[in-house]
This record gives sequence, structure tokens and C-alpha cells, in this order.
Amino acid sequence: AKADLVSEMVGEFADLQGLMGGIYARRKGFAEAVAQAVSEQYLPLGPDSPVPASICGALLAVADKADTLAGCFGLDMIPTGAADPYALRRQTLGIVRILVERGLRLDLAQLIDWAFAQYQGVNWKLDPAEAKAKLLEFFGSRIKAWHLGRGVRPQVVEAAIAAGFGDVWALDARMEALARFSEGPGFDQAVLAFKRAANIIRKQAAELELTGVVDRARLVEPAELALADTLAAAGSRFDALWAANDYDALFGLLGELRPAVDAFFDGVMVMCEDPDLKLARLNLLKSLVDRLGLLADFSALQV
Repeated sequence: AKADLVSEMVGEFADLQGLMGGIYARRKGFAEAVAQAVSEQYLPLGPDSPVPASICGALLAVADKADTLAGCFGLDMIPTGAADPYALRRQTLGIVRILVERGLRLDLAQLIDWAFAQYQGVNWKLDPAEAKAKLLEFFGSRIKAWHLGRGVRPQVVEAAIAAGFGDVWALDARMEALARFSEGPGFDQAVLAFKRAANIIRKQAAELELTGVVDRARLVEPAELALADTLAAAGSRFDALWAANDYDALFGLLGELRPAVDAFFDGVMVMCEDPDLKLARLNLLKSLVDRLGLLADFSALQV
């Protein structure tokens, strides 16, 4: 894929790298899919340039960029401030754009693991685990900057990314759905209710071992029993919509849950004196928060 880099043509005209590789591949009798992939491997060239048109080109471009990023991070050649001599920000954004625009589903952590595994016998300057963690964090910062640059509201970006950014395509779809949900009726009330639940669980999880398993037999108040039944009924719908990547419908389902959540907080004292009842109520809330956390971090939203 890089054979053209030693050619006189690319040596004289560096901008022809990849393009000449595709031409040489065709001359050598390689399949058209291979030749096109070789010619597209450096795409996108910038924030507004096209991504590879072929699936083989997209996969090769992602692999090539991931290889460069792994090598540089392992050798501690990480961008600082404005200094980015190896264009690693561009390489990272290139991967993000390819995954989103071509609809490719993969886990960034697995991609990073794969990229590092291609290197054998390298005397890394950073421990591989540290380098991988820094590279994943770097991806997160570039993904955040890219979405902000596209005009997505900061709190929507923060809330969506906090729920996970490993699957870049899914993150983009979730973020768009959250942005639409945030502009609809009832958003403020939903955020207040779900944020209250999330804050309670975050504080109590540091002291108690919460499983999120609902023990309905220990619940006594009508409002908490109703919430338990509502969550149980919504669970299969949530799972089906999640599997179908129907994030608009998922946020709509959260809107349907809000009245039961409101009634729970109006009629139930979560932090009661009975430790078993308190634990049952906290696990009920955790079962809700665990579902919410797949879509967004509601504690990051301000209303």
C-alpha cells in the first residue's frame, strides 16, 4: 500500500501519494477494489475533504491512521498545545469522520488494542497500557471538539460523550437524538427528574453496593410499586429500541417514564430509616439510572 512512496513521481510530487499507488496497483494487475483502497488510504485530507468512497478504502484508511497514532503515542510523541508535527489531530478526526460518514461500527478501545498489537519488539517510551489510555482520551477530546465545531450545544455534547464514545457512529446518532429531545416539550421536567435520580445514585454508590436489581417484594408505597411496574414493562421495549439504534424512540420512551418518576419522588422518601427498604428503593432508582446512562449523562444537562 505504501510502495509508491519510493517512486520518483511521489518523490517529486508528494501530493500524489496514494493516487500513484492506486495507478501502480492497477498496472500490476491487482483487483480494482485493492487499487481504489490504496488510492484512498490517506483520505480525508482535511476537515472538509471527502472520506474514502469504497468500503475497502475506508477500512484501509482507518487501519493506517490507527497504526500511526499507536506508534506515535507509544513513543510519547503526543501533541501538546498547538504543536502537532505528525498531524495526529487530523489523523484522529479522519478516523472519526470515516466511521460516522460511512456508518462503520467498531469499538475504539478494540481498534487501539489492534493497532498496538501490530508492533512487535518495539522499545516503547510509554507503558502500552498508559499509551492506550492516553490515545483513547485523545480520541474523546477530538470527538468533543468536532461535535462542538459542528454547532452542537456544549451540554448536549458533554452528556452524550459521558455515556460512552467507544462506538463513534452510535455516539453521533445518540447525540443528534438528544439534541432533538432537548428542543421538545417536557425536556426540562424530564432532566430534573432523571438528574435527581442520577445524583442520588452517584452519591450512594460510593457507600453501598447497589446492583440495580429490583426487589419488588420489599417495596410498599403505591408510587414505588407503580414505578417498578412501569420500568419492568418498559424494559423489553428499551432493549428492542436499543438493538435497533432507534435513539429518538428511546428518548421518547424516557419521556413516558417521567410521570412515574415524578410520582415516586413526590410520594416516597428514598433515604428512609429502614435499611432494607432504603436499599430496595435505591436499587429501583439504579435500575432506572443504568438505562438512562446508556443514552446520556443527565447530570451534565442544565435546565
